[in-house]
Amino acid sequence: MHQAWVDAIDAQDGLGADRDRVADRAADLVETLFTRPIGATGALERFGSRLAAEGWSLEHVSRWIDLLSERCNRVQCEYLRSFEAGVAMAHGWTEGHLYGLRAADCLDPLTGLCTTPVLKIRMQQAFEQCASMGVEANWMYRLVIVDADILDCSTLEADAVMVVLADVVQRSFRAGETIAREAGRVFILANMSEHLFDDARLLLESCRKLSLLNASRVLAWVEDLPPEPAMVDRYFADLSA
Repeated sequence: MHQAWVDAIDAQDGLGADRDRVADRAADLVETLFTRPIGATGALERFGSRLAAEGWSLEHVSRWIDLLSERCNRVQCEYLRSFEAGVAMAHGWTEGHLYGLRAADCLDPLTGLCTTPVLKIRMQQAFEQCASMGVEANWMYRLVIVDADILDCSTLEADAVMVVLADVVQRSFRAGETIAREAGRVFILANMSEHLFDDARLLLESCRKLSLLNASRVLAWVEDLPPEPAMVDRYFADLSA
């Protein structure tokens, strides 16, 4: 079982020199799942944490769990595909990824906002929190996206736009929201409330009052979160496309 699973992972994603290390992580999970199923949740957390610290994305690790589930009996398969198992693995991955991050990767040097890797971690934590409460993540959180058109700006002009935009966003969202910047976009992981859409509209009005931002044709809108924590990486890849 263990060897067949690693072979399938290697065939799908080409492990190369990492094969032995991934095989070692896989052996722990398979052994626990088959001999001590009561410890499967902890084994999934360890699996996610160790692979995240070694640089594997959540999307990769989630696909590998799917490959394992295809090789298990019905009870094991149902568990591995359950929301509980997904949260356990994502929780471990989040901790491992945070451990593996360098401090320079956490903050945007221009604006002082956090970076998208940190935002992804916070989003994983939001999924975990919502799962513990038995509610969907979109009941409690939404992602506000603020986009500035800086493609035709000089580097100096683009930097000025993003510094001013970051300041406006931070003054508009002051309730502890996680705010991140990537290129010409600012992302706000905000608590869902009846005022959120009004807050986004007021933010846009504030931007239009400033000539620098008005010239950059700033847009703002509210997005639903992805339906599952394993889809966070793909979610941000689609947003950046």
